[in-house]
Amino acid sequence: MKRKKNDFINAPVFPGGLKALRLFIQQNLVYPKAALEAKIGGKVFIKYVVNESGEVLSTKVIHGLGYGCDEEAERVVKLLKFNVKKTRGLKLKHNKSIKINFNFAQAAQARIKQSAMPISQLNYTTVKSKKMPQKEDKESGGYGYEIRF
Repeated sequence: MKRKKNDFINAPVFPGGLKALRLFIQQNLVYPKAALEAKIGGKVFIKYVVNESGEVLSTKVIHGLGYGCDEEAERVVKLLKFNVKKTRGLKLKHNKSIKINFNFAQAAQARIKQSAMPISQLNYTTVKSKKMPQKEDKESGGYGYEIRF
Protein backbone atom coordinates (compact mmCIF):
# COMPACT_ATOMS: atom_id res chain seq x y z
CA MET A 1 0.00 0.00 0.00
CA LYS A 2 1.39 3.38 -1.02
CA ARG A 3 1.39 6.22 1.39
CA LYS A 4 -0.07 9.55 0.28
CA LYS A 5 1.97 12.67 0.62
CA ASN A 6 0.53 14.93 3.30
CA ASP A 7 0.34 18.45 1.82
CA PHE A 8 -1.98 19.81 4.45
CA ILE A 9 0.66 21.92 6.19
CA ASN A 10 3.15 23.87 4.09
CA ALA A 11 6.41 24.36 5.96
CA PRO A 12 8.34 27.63 5.64
CA VAL A 13 11.28 27.49 3.21
CA PHE A 14 14.31 29.76 3.12
CA PRO A 15 14.66 31.38 -0.33
CA GLY A 16 17.39 29.51 -2.20
CA GLY A 17 17.22 26.40 -0.03
CA LEU A 18 19.59 24.94 2.51
CA LYS A 19 22.79 26.10 0.77
CA ALA A 20 21.54 29.70 0.74
CA LEU A 21 20.62 29.42 4.43
CA ARG A 22 24.12 28.20 5.32
CA LEU A 23 25.71 30.96 3.24
CA PHE A 24 23.49 33.62 4.90
CA ILE A 25 24.48 32.43 8.36
CA GLN A 26 28.16 32.27 7.41
CA GLN A 27 28.11 35.83 6.04
CA ASN A 28 26.22 37.36 8.97
CA LEU A 29 27.71 35.45 11.91
CA VAL A 30 30.31 37.42 13.89
CA TYR A 31 32.47 35.39 16.23
CA PRO A 32 32.21 36.95 19.71
CA LYS A 33 35.43 38.47 21.06
CA ALA A 34 35.01 36.80 24.46
CA ALA A 35 34.71 33.37 22.81
CA LEU A 36 37.85 34.01 20.74
CA GLU A 37 39.84 35.03 23.81
CA ALA A 38 38.60 31.98 25.76
CA LYS A 39 39.17 29.69 22.72
CA ILE A 40 35.57 28.47 22.81
CA GLY A 41 34.00 26.62 19.88
CA GLY A 42 31.06 24.29 19.35
CA LYS A 43 27.41 24.22 18.37
CA VAL A 44 24.47 26.28 19.59
CA PHE A 45 21.02 24.68 19.22
CA ILE A 46 18.14 27.14 18.85
CA LYS A 47 14.38 26.68 18.54
CA TYR A 48 12.47 29.48 16.88
CA VAL A 49 8.96 30.37 15.72
CA VAL A 50 8.16 31.57 12.18
CA ASN A 51 4.90 33.47 11.65
CA GLU A 52 2.60 33.45 8.60
CA SER A 53 4.58 36.23 6.88
CA GLY A 54 7.91 34.37 7.21
CA GLU A 55 9.45 36.44 10.00
CA VAL A 56 11.09 34.92 13.08
CA LEU A 57 9.01 35.87 16.12
CA SER A 58 10.91 34.36 19.01
CA THR A 59 14.03 32.32 19.68
CA LYS A 60 15.12 30.08 22.53
CA VAL A 61 18.56 28.58 23.11
CA ILE A 62 18.24 24.86 23.86
CA HIS A 63 21.96 24.10 24.17
CA GLY A 64 24.44 26.98 24.30
CA LEU A 65 28.12 27.70 24.67
CA GLY A 66 28.17 30.99 26.56
CA TYR A 67 30.81 33.70 26.01
CA GLY A 68 28.43 35.62 23.71
CA CYS A 69 27.90 32.75 21.25
CA ASP A 70 24.27 32.19 22.33
CA GLU A 71 23.34 35.84 21.86
CA GLU A 72 25.08 36.01 18.47
CA ALA A 73 23.32 32.86 17.26
CA GLU A 74 19.95 34.30 18.33
CA ARG A 75 20.72 37.58 16.55
CA VAL A 76 21.49 35.81 13.28
CA VAL A 77 18.38 33.60 13.51
CA LYS A 78 16.20 36.69 14.01
CA LEU A 79 17.54 38.06 10.70
CA LEU A 80 16.16 35.08 8.76
CA LYS A 81 13.19 35.63 6.41
CA PHE A 82 11.28 32.60 5.06
CA ASN A 83 8.83 32.00 2.22
CA VAL A 84 5.58 30.64 3.64
CA LYS A 85 2.71 29.26 1.56
CA LYS A 86 -0.76 29.62 3.02
CA THR A 87 -2.31 26.44 4.33
CA ARG A 88 -6.00 26.41 3.31
CA GLY A 89 -6.28 30.06 4.27
CA LEU A 90 -5.10 29.52 7.85
CA LYS A 91 -2.48 31.68 9.52
CA LEU A 92 -0.11 29.25 11.20
CA LYS A 93 3.02 29.64 13.27
CA HIS A 94 5.75 27.12 12.60
CA ASN A 95 8.21 25.80 15.17
CA LYS A 96 11.66 25.13 13.73
CA SER A 97 15.11 24.40 15.10
CA ILE A 98 18.63 24.99 13.85
CA LYS A 99 22.17 24.38 15.02
CA ILE A 100 24.79 27.04 14.43
CA ASN A 101 28.42 25.98 14.48
CA PHE A 102 31.08 28.25 15.99
CA ASN A 103 34.36 26.95 14.57
CA PHE A 104 37.20 28.35 16.67
CA ALA A 105 40.01 27.19 14.36
CA GLN A 106 38.38 28.85 11.34
CA ALA A 107 37.70 32.08 13.25
CA ALA A 108 41.27 32.21 14.58
CA GLN A 109 42.63 31.68 11.06
CA ALA A 110 40.42 34.48 9.71
CA ARG A 111 41.61 36.76 12.52
CA ILE A 112 45.25 36.05 11.63
CA LYS A 113 44.55 36.87 7.99
CA GLN A 114 42.87 40.14 9.03
CA SER A 115 45.82 41.18 11.19
CA ALA A 116 48.22 40.46 8.33
CA MET A 117 46.32 42.82 6.02
CA PRO A 118 47.60 46.39 5.82
CA ILE A 119 45.66 48.87 7.91
CA SER A 120 45.88 51.58 5.29
CA GLN A 121 47.30 51.79 1.85
CA LEU A 122 49.84 54.45 0.99
CA ASN A 123 49.96 55.81 -2.55
CA TYR A 124 52.54 58.29 -3.76
CA THR A 125 53.72 59.79 -7.00
CA THR A 126 57.13 61.07 -7.92
CA VAL A 127 57.48 64.40 -9.67
CA LYS A 128 60.68 65.84 -11.06
CA SER A 129 61.75 68.65 -8.79
CA LYS A 130 61.57 72.15 -10.22
CA LYS A 131 64.39 73.27 -7.98
CA MET A 132 67.78 73.42 -9.60
CA PRO A 133 70.14 70.77 -8.30
CA GLN A 134 73.23 71.95 -6.48
CA LYS A 135 76.52 72.18 -8.33
CA GLU A 136 77.70 68.77 -7.08
CA ASP A 137 74.61 67.04 -8.44
CA LYS A 138 74.80 68.94 -11.74
CA GLU A 139 78.31 67.76 -12.38
CA SER A 140 77.49 64.13 -11.53
CA GLY A 141 74.33 64.25 -13.69
CA GLY A 142 71.95 63.43 -10.79
CA TYR A 143 68.33 64.41 -10.53
CA GLY A 144 66.35 65.72 -7.60
CA TYR A 145 62.88 64.29 -6.82
CA GLU A 146 60.19 65.21 -4.35
CA ILE A 147 57.51 62.84 -3.16
CA ARG A 148 53.96 64.11 -2.74
CA PHE A 149 51.36 62.27 -0.67
